[in-house]
Amino acid sequence: MRNGSWIFGGLAFLLFAPAVHVAWSQPPALLLVKNARLITMAPDRKEPFSGYLVVDASGRLTAVGKGAPPPGVAAAQIWDAHGDWIIPGLLSAHSHLWQAAFRGIAPDQTLPGWIDSLYGRHAAYAGAEDFYWFTLYGALDHLQHGITGAYDFAYGGASSPACRASRCDKESFRGETDSGIRFVHGFDADRIGPHMTPVMARARLKEFLDWTAAQPPSSRFLSVMLNGWTAFNDTEEQAVSEKQEMDEFHIGNQTHYLEPPDTAAAEQAKFSWMTGSGLLGPTLYFGHFIHTTDAILDATAAAHSGMCWNPLSNGRLASGVADIPRYLKKGIRVGMGVDGEASADIADPFENMRTGLYAIRDLYQNAAVMDPYQVLYLHTMGSADVMGVKDKLGSLEPGKFADFVAIDPTRYGTVFNPYASLVFVTEERDLDRVYVGGRLMVAQGKVIHQDMPRIQREVDRRSKAAHAPQ
Repeated sequence: MRNGSWIFGGLAFLLFAPAVHVAWSQPPALLLVKNARLITMAPDRKEPFSGYLVVDASGRLTAVGKGAPPPGVAAAQIWDAHGDWIIPGLLSAHSHLWQAAFRGIAPDQTLPGWIDSLYGRHAAYAGAEDFYWFTLYGALDHLQHGITGAYDFAYGGASSPACRASRCDKESFRGETDSGIRFVHGFDADRIGPHMTPVMARARLKEFLDWTAAQPPSSRFLSVMLNGWTAFNDTEEQAVSEKQEMDEFHIGNQTHYLEPPDTAAAEQAKFSWMTGSGLLGPTLYFGHFIHTTDAILDATAAAHSGMCWNPLSNGRLASGVADIPRYLKKGIRVGMGVDGEASADIADPFENMRTGLYAIRDLYQNAAVMDPYQVLYLHTMGSADVMGVKDKLGSLEPGKFADFVAIDPTRYGTVFNPYASLVFVTEERDLDRVYVGGRLMVAQGKVIHQDMPRIQREVDRRSKAAHAPQ
């Protein structure tokens, strides 16, 4: 894999370009990338082109253009991409970062048995600090695979003594922050019942929100959203409580819903709780959302709610195939996620896209029902949409964060369709560089700013210690 050359310095660098360019008059940039093949995923720029990127000091794109950069562009760092393909950073709208410490568990189980294994055995004795290391490790693994932003279902564990006072959430938040990934922190909504009232649940959420507001500001932290529990409680008051919290604190909600076939009928019966409480709406999206009905789909589309498609874990746990073409035709917003690495096992968005596209084509027995461009769009702009950050992420456009992946196209050979090459061919070994906010995070598979051997040792030691005795 080629190594790009870096030029460091505080002086401006004169870059000669055709006379059609106007002179550059902006302040010195953080980064200039030139000689790249750009696949922006912007709605008006489907056709790839050779060009350049300019990133300002805040980590945002100020220019995405064809050809050579304008004369006089000054940048602290200049990278000649030498024809590397550059795409927006992939987004996982549904991840459990901490689960990277428990890959390969329960290999012959569907979701219920897998949950018993993970929570009842493998992570049974994990403490708050463990979740810092597990989360840090999972986030860095996401970055190594080209995922620059994720919705993280943090381990709340409010009923666990180790996690009281949101300690596990706070340690997970630290892990998310220290990794350098861009993230939405998913906070477990408390289960309303005899020992937890809506007032108590609100107080715990407010304490955590106040705590996050007191942390050093970072553009990597996108928002807090609720990990909803309406589908798994036996009272409609759960939906009412979550809706009240969403409205008061102006936060969104992602809830696992209709994932395994085993509980489909019981979960479908609770859909009326979501509509009756007002929970269904543009700030709610469902994780998995496989075993639906026409009535559920029509109401979801009408409310402008969304869903996250998780092909790798759906296949691994034999949960079923979400009928994505049908959802899109009805107008449901769709993103994609790599889920947890205890259920999907690898945080690889390219494998996720291939698996999903193949499953859909098998379902329809039609190779034209969905194409590579559509599935790449779902893992970039689609995920940004359901996560509530499509104004910041998902495409390479001026004003958005400069989160992108550079891919060495050497193995592609002759390119007949660029999107087909990306989705059908790309593997982790093809990723040349991963940037977040114009900052290099991963180069040729190596994490730049972290001591990965030490992190691996900590995770291995702690995951073994968290395992329940036989």
